Amino acid sequence: MLVPLMRITGIMSGLNTEEIISKLMAIERRPVDLLNRQKTTLEAQKTAWQEINTKLDDLHSKLVDLKLMSTYTGKVAASSNESVVTATASSTATPAVYSVTVSQLAQAHSVASDRFTDPAAALNLSGTFTVEGVAVTVETADSLNGIRDKINAANAGVTATVIDNRLVITSNTTGAASTIDFVDDATTGVLKSLGILTATNTIKNQLVAAQDAAFTVNGLSITRSTNTIADVISGVTLTLKGTSATAVTLEVKNDTQTAVNKIKAFVDSYNALMEDIAAKLAYDSDTKTAGVLQGDRALTDLENQLRRKVSEIISTADPTLNALNLIGITTSGKEATLVVDETKLTETLNAGPDKVALLFGASSTNGNDGVATRMDSTVTLWTQAGTGFLAAKTDSLTDRIEDIEEQVEKMEERLSIREANLWRQFTALEEALTVMSAQSNWLAMQLGQMFGTGTSK
Repeated sequence: MLVPLMRITGIMSGLNTEEIISKLMAIERRPVDLLNRQKTTLEAQKTAWQEINTKLDDLHSKLVDLKLMSTYTGKVAASSNESVVTATASSTATPAVYSVTVSQLAQAHSVASDRFTDPAAALNLSGTFTVEGVAVTVETADSLNGIRDKINAANAGVTATVIDNRLVITSNTTGAASTIDFVDDATTGVLKSLGILTATNTIKNQLVAAQDAAFTVNGLSITRSTNTIADVISGVTLTLKGTSATAVTLEVKNDTQTAVNKIKAFVDSYNALMEDIAAKLAYDSDTKTAGVLQGDRALTDLENQLRRKVSEIISTADPTLNALNLIGITTSGKEATLVVDETKLTETLNAGPDKVALLFGASSTNGNDGVATRMDSTVTLWTQAGTGFLAAKTDSLTDRIEDIEEQVEKMEERLSIREANLWRQFTALEEALTVMSAQSNWLAMQLGQMFGTGTSK
């Protein structure tokens, strides 16, 4: 560590020492400034490549969707009255139109006790009763709330609640078979005291009767114990919501829109990447400014690879749909971005979703050879962690930046020594001039005294 020197600035010499040393050091610092400019450039290039990597990652995520057969074979079910019935369809569902009527919804059995003054007060009841064959023991200190909690803790397949100071017990399942089985304590009659059962052991306060769902599909009468039914129409799950004397139309069709949306998402991601690459490679002759990666062969190579992938003919696809332009995706502009004709794409998907899947490489029929799989292989080569080109590129830039930082650190140390030496030299000059001035003054005084004495005689 350098010890700061006392700086004497031009007291005797009249020189502007601070300015002289500052200018000398500015000359000495030119190599450092050059290195720092190189570092700034390299950091900008590293950031640019990281931005490219982010966009390639986004493109990869969109390509993954296009490599899935489910993107093209999905089905959707549309109901003409969703307050009566809704439906979901799997890829195995057959496109068709169904007529559904719902005359009765499945219900869970629900009963209530009599109304009590205070649900938190002890009821002075004791004994053991069963709910669905599970024993529940009540003690004299138990309140209505306490009995509720004991029933729920018994896990008897029912749920107990307290509503308006009444104990309400509801089956956890729907259907005619969900009628709750109660057996009262033969001695103390706890359930009778609560008002759940009558003196003849029948339900006293029934809120909802247990019943099956009753409905028709294309005129066939069907009953089920639940309102969510997956075993009536193959590949379709029905959810009954309400009753209606009027038939509801349920249409199962190809889910074209999902495929359209995912293909458009791929196009948007591809275009954003290509526009970014073009901007980074550009040179504006008017402003004489260049993109941060202008002239970078690697980025030009990536741009060309991506262009080739979207324009390749897939020989293993259907001959009528073996290129993107045949499904409504064309190239436009100097950046070679893509444009989607959504009408044509939708029509193509409606007519042959399996053929579009072949084109993108989602089908095993052609060994998953297609636009998406080919492009994703290229993207993976560039972005793979540790072994991809971008990892090597950024690692190289990082190494160069660190090397410059080390060089600058060493040069800064040498410059500090050099500046200290300059100050020593100029300080020594001032000190020497001070001594010489003192000697000159002394000599002048001596001579003055000598000549002054001689004239006085």
